[in-house]
Amino acid sequence: MVHSPRQLPEQSHRLDAIRRTQSHFGWTDTVIMFSNSTGTDSRVQRWYDAALILTAIALPFSNFLMSQGAFLLVIAWGVDRWKNGPLFRGRTWSYWQAQPVLWAVLALYSWELLSQLWSTDWAYGWRVLRIQLPLLAFPLILTTARWDQRLGLQRVQAALAVAVIAACGSCLWMGMQKSGELKPRDWSPFISHIRFSLIITFTWGWWLIRWFKSRKQVALLVLLLITILGGWFTWKTASLTGAILFPLILLVASWQFLQLRRAVLGLCIAGVVTLGAVAWHLLPIYPEAHTLEAKTPRGEAYVNHSDRCLRENGTHIWVHIAWNELNEAWSSRSALDFNGQDERNQELRMTLIRFLASKGLKKDADGVSALSDEEIRWIEEGIPTVLEKTRRGLRRRLDVIQFEVWNARDGGNPSGHSLVQRFAFLDAARHIYQQHPVLGVGIGDLPHNYDAAYSALDSPLDEEFRLRAHNQYITFLVAGGPMNLILWLVLLAALIPLNSRRSDYPTSAAVVFLVVIALSCLTEDTLETQAGVTFAGFFIGLFGRRQPAQV
Repeated sequence: MVHSPRQLPEQSHRLDAIRRTQSHFGWTDTVIMFSNSTGTDSRVQRWYDAALILTAIALPFSNFLMSQGAFLLVIAWGVDRWKNGPLFRGRTWSYWQAQPVLWAVLALYSWELLSQLWSTDWAYGWRVLRIQLPLLAFPLILTTARWDQRLGLQRVQAALAVAVIAACGSCLWMGMQKSGELKPRDWSPFISHIRFSLIITFTWGWWLIRWFKSRKQVALLVLLLITILGGWFTWKTASLTGAILFPLILLVASWQFLQLRRAVLGLCIAGVVTLGAVAWHLLPIYPEAHTLEAKTPRGEAYVNHSDRCLRENGTHIWVHIAWNELNEAWSSRSALDFNGQDERNQELRMTLIRFLASKGLKKDADGVSALSDEEIRWIEEGIPTVLEKTRRGLRRRLDVIQFEVWNARDGGNPSGHSLVQRFAFLDAARHIYQQHPVLGVGIGDLPHNYDAAYSALDSPLDEEFRLRAHNQYITFLVAGGPMNLILWLVLLAALIPLNSRRSDYPTSAAVVFLVVIALSCLTEDTLETQAGVTFAGFFIGLFGRRQPAQV
């Protein structure tokens, strides 16, 4: 592109100032694979910077502010068109050929829009398309805009770090002010704790790369703050996705640096050993029938199920049960009906035997007598294990996973068990896809097709737990067929240019983002919520634009 005589000196002076700023903060080696657009106006750049900074700050805080950031970006794009003219002015066909992310986004959204033709519930389909609009809007605007991409990325990185640190600190402080037992969601009052964990781990990875590159104290300070506050938040909310992403991102971010590869290899070995240890603790252990007692001290025959592996705190639940003694002993200590429900609407007798097992007690009169008045009250409240009082965060989450897996092995109902019920979700999705293997059911018809699939399969899930696949890849496949899934995978792959150097800084950040999104889509319908789709669309747009050298 040929610059006007008035434009070139102003832009050259501004870029020199940027380079001096980069040198001061350690950004001199931040070579961008997706270089800045030429001919941008300083006033236009300020509009874009304001929109990008607002969106970055909004991500961990507010869906409303995310919308305002997107709206401001549209205004910036309008000012851009007013100042710099039409989209195609000064851009050759080679520029548009070098935008695979833009074409992939357009193809994906167009196919989803087309799938409305074979949907019957158009209202729901339009609702989904509206929610997913940021996935189209951010890449479309940021690819066609004339803005300084290098400067924009730097400002987004700084704003995002400030927002994540502030949000983590606020969440933790507000959580500690609350009384009683807190659920994971209670620690994240702004957005979903799952979505927030994605933002935390991505920001942490981006600043980790920054520190590896620059070794500046500012980068190290930011990295330490995110590590401490983000790690603490992840522990408190028991986010498995976040816990997995932290070491995975450390591996991805550090692998490109040759001097770190030995440490990375050690990390890989430690990770494999850890996964092996976790898997070992999930293996079922059945009670040995010859070690089980036949009768209580009072003479009632114990009920012993030696074919069941379910345990609480290391003690088998389905052995040494004397139902009559339990009923009498419980009735003497509590006004709640033994055959009724506790305050969580669970079977009280099941809560009781689980709690007794967690204390290492037999399920008989002596076991109930050994409980304190406080523990009786806990059981009435629906607390099924003493571990709920003694363990917190991720450690408690691992206990819950153990229980879910062993309960499933014993043929228990998976309803409400966040891990094992996902297999029922996937089974329903499989049933739907088998009926519509070519085009899918259409983006509007997912809800009633899932309802029909659960009924046809006679699913063990209770009505309230008959949910979608919780897997974005499967959702794309079921909604729009193989083409829909392929277009999504192409979009993800297009984020990483084939001819870029591994040491390019934004390429590394884009890889970290790709890892975060790809993993999150395995466990969640990430693009079905505003926070998730805004996070995805925003950074796909930021990292997705390419600028060929000849333009």
